[in-house]
Amino acid sequence: MKLQYITCSDPRDYNSFDELNGLWNIDPRVEIAVQMHPGKVSPETPRYQWVKELVDTLNRMPQQNPNFAIHVNNDWCDEICNGRIPEALYPLFCAWHYDTEKMVVGRIQLNMPDKTVENFNPYKLKKVFEYFSTQKFIVQYNNRTKSAVNQLHNAGANFQILFDASGGRGISADEWKKPVYPGKHAQGYSGGLSPENVADNLTKINTVADGHTIWVDAEGKLKTDNKFDVARAAAYIKNAIRWEQNQK
Repeated sequence: MKLQYITCSDPRDYNSFDELNGLWNIDPRVEIAVQMHPGKVSPETPRYQWVKELVDTLNRMPQQNPNFAIHVNNDWCDEICNGRIPEALYPLFCAWHYDTEKMVVGRIQLNMPDKTVENFNPYKLKKVFEYFSTQKFIVQYNNRTKSAVNQLHNAGANFQILFDASGGRGISADEWKKPVYPGKHAQGYSGGLSPENVADNLTKINTVADGHTIWVDAEGKLKTDNKFDVARAAAYIKNAIRWEQNQK
């Protein structure tokens, strides 16, 4: 089993670009993901301006294109799942890197609220995926969202799957799921991962991943006093890399 991404989620405007760049420099597979939702990250907030400045900085970095993702929540996620791109997100989604001509935001994760799971249009969402075809979209897979993922798959949509039994609450899974639709959708794992347990959990995931390339995503347990802790994120990254190296 190989790691495609080692994702660190939810840095905020108290984290400097230099801190995040230090994480990217550990390994080319490191991905930084920011959470976006109306209200706390709407255009008039300092946090939105921080994300925008981060995107602007990334698209000017010479000959570099670090892995950067946006995780979309609440009403903004609902809009996208019904075929509409929120005005505040459109310029972020469309930012491209000056030197590499790749999109700055490489992956977009949709964390579906309950109302979206129960009522969304998979064919309209498929068209969104096709419109932003140079980027990858991720959909959480758990008991709550399983039917929505099945609808998207049956509609022929191209997307990636993140196994997260707790739905973003940072609770470790009782057991890790085998890949669904093997060979059709890239698959990742999340839920309660930390610097201390990532190696043990990768060993468990390895028993069900059937040799697939996967990614891992940690959020809650990278925080200290409810703030994204760069040192903990670095330890999580290094422990995941060390686990992979020990498998060779």
